[in-house]
Amino acid sequence: MKTIKNNFHTHTKRCGHARGEDEEYVLAAISCGLKRLGFSDHIILCEPYSQPGIRGNPSLLQDYLDSINYLKEKYKDQIEIFVGFEAEYFPVLMDYYKDLLKNKIDYLILGQHCYRKDDQFHWYRWENLEERGYDKYVDDVIEGLKTGLFKYLCHPDLFLLGFPEFNEEAERESRRLLKACEELNIPIELNLCGMRRRTYDGHHFSYPSYDFFKLVKEYNVKVVLAIDAHDPFNICQEEIDKGFKFAEDCGVIIDENYDIFDK
Repeated sequence: MKTIKNNFHTHTKRCGHARGEDEEYVLAAISCGLKRLGFSDHIILCEPYSQPGIRGNPSLLQDYLDSINYLKEKYKDQIEIFVGFEAEYFPVLMDYYKDLLKNKIDYLILGQHCYRKDDQFHWYRWENLEERGYDKYVDDVIEGLKTGLFKYLCHPDLFLLGFPEFNEEAERESRRLLKACEELNIPIELNLCGMRRRTYDGHHFSYPSYDFFKLVKEYNVKVVLAIDAHDPFNICQEEIDKGFKFAEDCGVIIDENYDIFDK
């Protein structure tokens, strides 16, 4: 049976769209046989920035840190626990991210869902394609990865949501993204959350994208299987099996032992 030893993509109810208590995620991870569990809730921003329903209010930061650090100690003999964030590349917040990494958290992973313009958050897939197509997402992701602040790239194919087909433009930008990850030596994530949202039909999910991952084997890019848990029940072998099946169908090899702290 194929499985993974570590999962570094785990949310908490603070983001506004996950459920369950922090300790329940830990117990599920232990039951699943994980050796390391990383909490990486959607990044809690500093004042005056907020995004309700997507990420926790700035007032929740210390509670998040205290809770996960408490669980680190409580379960240290059963599992290693880390505290971090899944974060977008927002240039205006880079100093805040650096301070978090220096003083409060263990890691960041890059999960680009939106960008900031005119002091507002914007979703890529809601934009006019002629103005903000695939290229805007890929540009932002590459710039984010170049900062060196992020351990790996979450759901790299998220930008394909909302587009009608995997066309020439989609392939071109997918290849540009994969080439950048290869050059920067950044692992990409095969994300299990998308699999929970739509039924696999042999080719497509909301994400991961079968078309995108069929290209991955052409590049020297490490692939990480991540649960992206939004409920403690997501942390189970059944979920992991689905990810390995998808990877096999695409000809992709999962790094079963991937550890963000390995050098």
